[in-house]
Amino acid sequence: MKLRWLDEECGICGQQLNSWDVRISKTLAYKNRVCEKCIAEEYGMDVEALRGRMEDYFGIRPCVGI
Repeated sequence: MKLRWLDEECGICGQQLNSWDVRISKTLAYKNRVCEKCIAEEYGMDVEALRGRMEDYFGIRPCVGI
């Protein structure tokens, strides 16, 4: 899956969202779409650790281009 930039903003920081942000927001059942940086901060980890957890626990990998 290729990375796509969307015309949406993170519900917390206002950063432009991409298709990976939307995938992990849905996977973690967020009501509002949130960027991976804000999700990582909420769980007390860095972005690379969050990506590893997404792959280990949910079997999803970041989009090509991240």
